[in-house]
Order: sequence, then C-alpha cells, then structure tokens
Amino acid sequence: MAITFNTRQFQAGNSQAVRLPADIAFPPKTELVVTREGEKIIIQPLEKTMEDVPLLFAALKQSVIGEALIRPEFVEAERNWNKK
Repeated sequence: MAITFNTRQFQAGNSQAVRLPADIAFPPKTELVVTREGEKIIIQPLEKTMEDVPLLFAALKQSVIGEALIRPEFVEAERNWNKK
C-alpha cells in the first residue's frame, strides 16, 4: 500500500531539502540513495552487499559484543593420566 502526502521543498544551505513525516521516515542514520528519473526523485535505502561484510566485521570488532568474543588465555591444568 502506497502512502502519499504533499509537501514543499525548502533551502538548507546550498541544497534543497524535504521533510518526511514520521509515518514514512527511515530509521536514524540509514544510508540513502537518491535517484532522479525524469521529473521524479526517488529516495530509497542503500542496499547492503557482500562487499560490505568486512566493514561490518570491523565494526563488530570495535563494539562491546566484539570485546565479549575475545577468548581468555587458556591455562592448562595438570592432570595425572596414569591413575589406576
């Protein structure tokens, strides 16, 4: 189901901007692709590809979860394998 609303563009510095209502807004910090097709301007989220996987792992490594994945040093306990 398509949602339609009317708005006007406004100046933001040297650029034009458009406010998106909360009902159709993207989540914060979503990378977007803006495409012009004739008189239409299309705004859509950037699709992640397999090329992004190394960047995602690098971000994970720097996160709290990444710290939790670091294994502690293994200390081998003495064992007596010759018990009878």
